[in-house]
Amino acid sequence: MRFPRPLFAILCAALLPSVHASHDSPEKVLGSWAVLSPRMHILKPAAAVRELPVSTNADLVHRLTPDGKAFARTNFSALMIENGAIVFEEYAQGATRESPLNAYSMTKSWTALAVGEALCAGKIKSLEDTAATYAPELAGTAYGAASIRNLLRYTSGAQDPGGNGYVGIHDVRDFGAMIQHQMSLSDLLRKYGGKGRFNAGEKFVYNGLDSDALSLVVRGATGVSLPVWFEGTVWKKAGAEYPAGWYLDRDGNAVAEILVFATTRDFARVGLYVLEHLNGKMGDACMQAFMKDAAHPHVAKGYWNSAPSWGLGLHHGADSNTWMFGHGGQRVGLNASTGRVFAANGSKDHPFTDPDAQSLLGK
Repeated sequence: MRFPRPLFAILCAALLPSVHASHDSPEKVLGSWAVLSPRMHILKPAAAVRELPVSTNADLVHRLTPDGKAFARTNFSALMIENGAIVFEEYAQGATRESPLNAYSMTKSWTALAVGEALCAGKIKSLEDTAATYAPELAGTAYGAASIRNLLRYTSGAQDPGGNGYVGIHDVRDFGAMIQHQMSLSDLLRKYGGKGRFNAGEKFVYNGLDSDALSLVVRGATGVSLPVWFEGTVWKKAGAEYPAGWYLDRDGNAVAEILVFATTRDFARVGLYVLEHLNGKMGDACMQAFMKDAAHPHVAKGYWNSAPSWGLGLHHGADSNTWMFGHGGQRVGLNASTGRVFAANGSKDHPFTDPDAQSLLGK
């Protein structure tokens, strides 16, 4: 299996929004899985793969496939599912259904789902518990003092290192050192664990270290790393078809805000997992309640008109649908009323990414 991009390109594209398409191009995907795999947890396909049959609604397929083709041409992939069946599935620029592609900040949403599973398995007693309850290495930091709920809401009140409140970047040198295994996530969280400008729970700040703190919480609560827990819960229940990669720090903790790679089909399957919990078709009462809470618009982000609100790791769109978003055209959208899931992976945002995606999900 091939894996996207050399490590330096991953770092540049993930940290610097001005770095665009060429690093993500499937044509430049390198045969470097073996090189990178020692720094990743490789999620195996689920034992029971969720089938994705082709829709028998010929009128719907005929009506929407041209839109799907148009969307894919400016990205790498576009996949629409309605009521569990594929309406269209399009790939471009060398991507295929087997291509592992970048999640970027959709990783944050996957982390939140893993937290929900830990809560409902009784590993986490309450979302009101502080992070340090499960990750004592965070004691004495704003991240450790923050409740799990506020970490999920991105209202920890912790310092926003190097960012301007919404772009999610950090001190590039230190974040790069963590990626290169010169320091750990714990080191990073402690170094930038001071009090920020706002009190805990007061204001949304797009600080990816909130998710990284949750990586340590999940490991402390469950006894296994975040990707291992995710693989045994969300990934298994979603019925993933292909391997995926989740990047680890030098201590084996997952980078919980970016650096997940999976196929578009499996991003869509995770979307179906969310949708079916929202619709009461999957999971127990606890996970259904958690998912509804996660999809609720808890806090205004203060930017991005297409998705103005944030829940517990999920975006609430201006279209009232639930979204996972990542830099560069990574999208998974869920329309609970129509039973639709839209998934796409790309290399860069363009002026019509969000309106087009929201139109496809709502048509």
